[in-house]
Amino acid sequence: MKLSSILACSLSTCMIDLSGAVPTPFTDFTNSIIWYPAADAVSWHTLYARPLQLPDESLIITWENYPLEPPLVNHPILRSVDGGATWTNYSAINDQVNGWGMRFQPFLYTLPQQLGDFPAGTILASGVSSPSNLTGGVYIELYASVDNAQTFDFVSHIAWGAGPQRVSDGSFALWEPFLTVYENQLVCFFSDSRDPSHSQKLSYATSSDLRTWSDEVDAVVYQTYEDRPGMPTVAYIATTGRYILTYEYCGAEGCGIFYRLSTSPLTFSDAGDNIVSPAGTVPSSLGGNPYMIWTEHPDQTDGSGLLILSAGGQEEVYLNDDAAGATSWRPADVGMWSAYSRGLSIISVNGRKKLQFANGGNMGDPNDNSIATGIVEVPT
Repeated sequence: MKLSSILACSLSTCMIDLSGAVPTPFTDFTNSIIWYPAADAVSWHTLYARPLQLPDESLIITWENYPLEPPLVNHPILRSVDGGATWTNYSAINDQVNGWGMRFQPFLYTLPQQLGDFPAGTILASGVSSPSNLTGGVYIELYASVDNAQTFDFVSHIAWGAGPQRVSDGSFALWEPFLTVYENQLVCFFSDSRDPSHSQKLSYATSSDLRTWSDEVDAVVYQTYEDRPGMPTVAYIATTGRYILTYEYCGAEGCGIFYRLSTSPLTFSDAGDNIVSPAGTVPSSLGGNPYMIWTEHPDQTDGSGLLILSAGGQEEVYLNDDAAGATSWRPADVGMWSAYSRGLSIISVNGRKKLQFANGGNMGDPNDNSIATGIVEVPT
């Protein structure tokens, strides 16, 4: 499928382009464009697409959106009830408290247990709210839905920064929230530029009730001021009882993907660095902006698992076993376009485990930055 025409969309309605091949429901496919930004969209048009399967096995996708304002920017949500073949407008995550809009890096998460007065199965959405001029403050926000993502209500501010919300030294900015649950707490990892001793570091905050949050705690911090680890994702390796934190780390030789292993997601600061270094590959060629998940191995009966890593500079995903050896990463070509911080999710399609991709745009030519998805067999 290729781009044909850019169709006009708004936050309330969007025509899905049917000029290309539409996947057959509940089948495998790749590179299916499901949403075009408006012709007058600004900046990168779309970035940071994130998928989630709801308890009823329907699929939703949200993303970082760049329409002209007003109205305030939000994180739209599309839904599919036929295995990702076709999509319709479903809901949105709107700024209900700041008057700024929900602007950057949405993240979707299904609460696996009750926390506070939020039952298991609550759909959580986090993202970054800031003014359109990127000055005057920034919040990482938490919203929750108890009606299967049809509506979201504001729950709490996870973290606050004074801004400006820019990628530059001295900006008291916040970026890229990632949610997980550990020991009856919701843990939010994020990229943190508020510490005057560091251009950027990785931090986390915790909450046992989703309404009040701890102060930030260092997860990854380097001594050199200019170092900027960012884009955290965390996965649990069930067979070894270890957690893996992946992040981008950029230096003089470009951006590499680093990771740390720990028996607790709260102790990554004590773990050593590893760099994703597939055999025969220059690590910087992976291009940074990683996304990592773990799943039980589809072809093994011994309970072993599989790490799956998306790297921004490659269409392939990279696979590893539960030991997560730095040189054991191997490419798997699944035929899905690369994208900036491409989202991954393990889903069920008619009882069979599949790998879903959620693509926003790239930080190149914004004219072809649409939302695309693909669903394939879990690669091995």
